[in-house]
Amino acid sequence: MDNKRIIRVWDLPTRLFHWLLVLCFAGLWYTGKDGDMERHFILGFTMVGLILFRIGWGFAGGHFSRFKALQLSPSHVLGYLRKGLNTDYPGHNPLGSWAVVALLTSLSVQVGTGLFANDSILTEGPLVRFVSGSTSDWLTTVHSFNFDILLGLIGLHIAAVLFHSLIKREDLIQGMITGKRKVSSRYPQPDSGPWEIFTTLILFATMVISWLTDLI
Repeated sequence: MDNKRIIRVWDLPTRLFHWLLVLCFAGLWYTGKDGDMERHFILGFTMVGLILFRIGWGFAGGHFSRFKALQLSPSHVLGYLRKGLNTDYPGHNPLGSWAVVALLTSLSVQVGTGLFANDSILTEGPLVRFVSGSTSDWLTTVHSFNFDILLGLIGLHIAAVLFHSLIKREDLIQGMITGKRKVSSRYPQPDSGPWEIFTTLILFATMVISWLTDLI
């Protein structure tokens, strides 16, 4: 029987990104419903920075934070399903890997279209000046429609986490809080991403947020 050991699966930057993203999305949802567009834009710009950071960290971060660690092969997905969702993956399992791709794509579409959106009255995204009125209207429609898709993806993500935590007894939530998970002893302690790259990505994201804020 394979022994288990505890390793740090998720590095600190990835965990900070995850929980800041949760808070940011909740704030965007609330301010959007409440009509508080000033704070909605600030949170939207912050979301842009978070996504840019995560894309960069996906190439330079800790081992399991990198995109190359995602299990996207159809054979991995089929094998995972055939084994009753029991295959041992310290990081994202195959379905979770596709969820990462879907969520990052949908979030990127949401914040990207929001920069060009308008409410047909007073509020316009900071980049509306660079597109025609008809293009802005179309992107506004996409922004609204994609929000429902995003809610569905988030609902599926939460359901999957609860399923694996409560039914499969996996330490997913604890792992995203402490970074540590109990995994098969055949997995070595993964490397962490370089702090120089982390600092560079933070500075770049901050510059983009500042630039967008200046355009309001």
